[in-house]
Amino acid sequence: MLRSVPTFFAAVTLTLAGCAADEAALVPSPSADESAGAATAILNAGVSANLGSGDAPAKFLFDPLYDDHFGSLQKLSPDLIQRIVGGAPPYDGVTAVFVSHAHGDHFSETHLARMLTAQPQLQLVAPQQAVERLRGSDLWEESFAARVIGIALENGEQSDTFEIAGATVEAFRSPHSGWPDRHAEVHNLTFRVSTISPAPQRSGEIAFWRVMHLGDADPGAEYFVPHRKFLSRSRTGLAIVPFWFLNTDDPESLVGMTLNSESAVGMHVPAREPGWLAGSGWDYFTGEGQQVPVPEVP
Repeated sequence: MLRSVPTFFAAVTLTLAGCAADEAALVPSPSADESAGAATAILNAGVSANLGSGDAPAKFLFDPLYDDHFGSLQKLSPDLIQRIVGGAPPYDGVTAVFVSHAHGDHFSETHLARMLTAQPQLQLVAPQQAVERLRGSDLWEESFAARVIGIALENGEQSDTFEIAGATVEAFRSPHSGWPDRHAEVHNLTFRVSTISPAPQRSGEIAFWRVMHLGDADPGAEYFVPHRKFLSRSRTGLAIVPFWFLNTDDPESLVGMTLNSESAVGMHVPAREPGWLAGSGWDYFTGEGQQVPVPEVP
């Protein structure tokens, strides 16, 4: 379900995106992913971000394919899996796939290997922990290696900045939700991806479409202290956060100040939606094709 954004984000989001303020502007559309400067739901933590236009395509998928739904999440249908793997609209022209971590509800070595085979231009970026699992798949081919980027970080560390098809890619590692009692061994990465918006700015400044996908990050503000300089360096237009970020004591501060983001959308919502979520005032994804704009940031 998609709700309106909190008031202090709404003016910026709606002004920059030129979007109507009612929910009718946010209903799923078969061609929704073709909208430039937008993020579109797949299922669970899966999100497509279209940050390019015209002759400079830049379409990225975050956590699109997985094997497990653990009895509480939505299950990928065979048809949806095949559309993503084969690059059928609206999943055509994908530049790169980002994997936050190697849990079964975010990652499938089998489906991703099939996708690399079907789309020879595709790049994959993932924690080294996930890459090792992919390499262990029966479907792994050594030719994939040139298109697969593994990132090995400790909690509190950031990766070097690199580029994919003109997009700037950055990553940092913070604890998986439940740390240290649960999932302490899991390498959870947040990706921040930026492209230059083609829209001219009256001030003469360059504007960016910048999204950040946090995987299954723990929302504890203390876990973002090591990344304070990284986060403050660049304002994010849209933070794609696990839905539990929206149920913290002060989610507005967590999103706007700690993450330095203009807006946020919740993902990874269980099939049985938590009762508090509909009244939270935040946007969140529950079904394929739901879309929110990515506000431009200087």
